[in-house]
Amino acid sequence: MPDQINISELKALLNLLDEPDDRVYDTIHHKIMDYGMRAVPFLEEYQYTTTNRTSITRAENLIRNIQNRLHFIKLNDWARHRSHDLLEAYCLISSLYQEEDSCKANRISVNKLYRDIWLEMNDDLTALEKIRVINHLFFEIYRYSGHQSEHASLPAYLLGNLLRMQLGNSLSLSLLYLIVTQKLGLPIYGVNLPHHFILAYMDDTIPTRKAEEYTQNEVLFYINPFDKGALFRKTEIELFLKQRNIRPNKHFYLPCNNITVIRRLLNELLILHQENHQKNREETIKQLLEAVKQK
Repeated sequence: MPDQINISELKALLNLLDEPDDRVYDTIHHKIMDYGMRAVPFLEEYQYTTTNRTSITRAENLIRNIQNRLHFIKLNDWARHRSHDLLEAYCLISSLYQEEDSCKANRISVNKLYRDIWLEMNDDLTALEKIRVINHLFFEIYRYSGHQSEHASLPAYLLGNLLRMQLGNSLSLSLLYLIVTQKLGLPIYGVNLPHHFILAYMDDTIPTRKAEEYTQNEVLFYINPFDKGALFRKTEIELFLKQRNIRPNKHFYLPCNNITVIRRLLNELLILHQENHQKNREETIKQLLEAVKQK
């Protein structure tokens, strides 16, 4: 990436976006890509000053490719170094769709929810009592609830929408619930149950460990944020799987790490875009799945 932006060179490259020779255009494309996000305002301005359809389409593709590459780099860096901060990754993915929602503003909203819950907590409370406090604030005071719909919709997945409307699906509600409870230092983890993401509260009398190191015997109970934080046992998961003719798997009962949680979010978004035949968004999500690929 150039150390300093050469505006004259960049504008000259933009005027060549209608180049008919594909090999020559590839060189132009790569040179503009090298400018990274600094090229985006110029590309956006150029779209409104040209009537050439080829140039407009190529400018749109360049903007998307530059933004996708930046998101890939950020999400890959998160997966390698900061996966403890689930909110960072959730903000990043939501910003793909809602650029007007800044991560800073979303963090402020989430931190307000966290502080209000934290003020009601104390170390003498049992695990069940802590969940009652969290559920009271989360579902009765802040009035978060599940979006009842037979079909998946993009807004139900996005953090900004969730914080504004207090309405989400099983995954987005669980993500927010998980972000807050992890910030509280509670041993709560995601459980990658098919068709309905849930949470598990692990034994809090033993030292905290990595999600994948826990055993089934260390699960105190499960939490369903989509059903106002209802608590349940393993037998209800077994019934859920039986009703849907899904073969049981130990991973459907055990906690998963934050990277797996984010991969679940990306996979659900991928399916949504595939069903809606949104090829560009589908390719974007596939790239981000590569960014958080686990070894």
